[in-house]
Amino acid sequence: MDRPLHVVTGAFGYSGRWIAHHLLKDDVHVRTLTNAVGRDDPFDGRVEVHGLDFNDTERLVDSLRGAEVLYNTYWVRYNKQNKRFAHNTAVENTQRLFEAAALAGVKRIVQFSVANPTKAPNWTYFEGKVEVERLLKESGLSYAILRPTVLFGGHRNVLINNIAWMLRRFPVFGVFGFGNYPIQPVHVEDVAEVAIAQGKSRENTVVDVTGPETFRYKDYIRHMVKAMGLRRLILPIPPLAGWLFGRALGVFLQDDVITRAEIKGLRQGLMASSAPPVGTRLYSEWIAEHGASFGKRYQNDLKERRYKAP
Repeated sequence: MDRPLHVVTGAFGYSGRWIAHHLLKDDVHVRTLTNAVGRDDPFDGRVEVHGLDFNDTERLVDSLRGAEVLYNTYWVRYNKQNKRFAHNTAVENTQRLFEAAALAGVKRIVQFSVANPTKAPNWTYFEGKVEVERLLKESGLSYAILRPTVLFGGHRNVLINNIAWMLRRFPVFGVFGFGNYPIQPVHVEDVAEVAIAQGKSRENTVVDVTGPETFRYKDYIRHMVKAMGLRRLILPIPPLAGWLFGRALGVFLQDDVITRAEIKGLRQGLMASSAPPVGTRLYSEWIAEHGASFGKRYQNDLKERRYKAP
């Protein structure tokens, strides 16, 4: 019997990579749609690779034809029109992807959103996620919308790596305000397993994807410090001061280290959920085992995200 075809956008990225890994274990024929340049193939040719051009509808439909499930991890963190990153453009591109999926006869879409998108602090990143959720719900396609909190685990973890990089280089680490707001990390493989389970369902659903542990942000950082074998002073700082420091550091690194909206969202507790946790892997155990390996070099996500022109 022919293997079922599942399509993953961005299987050479972070969350998409683990979805593809788990699908391959289930003997699924995996195809990825990607426009990333310079990414190594972690699958040794076992994943079929198609280019991703949202402006070429015919090619997009052909790339999706015959797929039982589309796992869509496509989005952009940055809102930079001059670098071809923009949240409104990401919404338009995702709508084209949904339309192509309908034309191609895709049976199910598993869409990656974000935790608490409707509670976001005037942040176009979250506003775009809300709009994408609406478009999918109105598309007539069978869907599952996943709302993960903050991811950890795997071999590519930009957030944890870059916090660890700063911990290695500065004797003091500032947390915005008093750092008592909650953060509920979830392992990327837990997220992948939930995504695949939802791909097998046909019920339209929205799922908060969270881990079993919730920390105060300052304790989340303290776990990292301990795992790295460091002694660091963790101090409360005014959010504006933290943002200005991030801006200055970003000029040196040529990256967006932190945005004011991200700081506000973190302080409002948007990185945690009141829903029952679905993940099982513990951040406290994982960071204790792997923390010492992070932060040896800064990972510039903005520079690494190079794309082919359509």
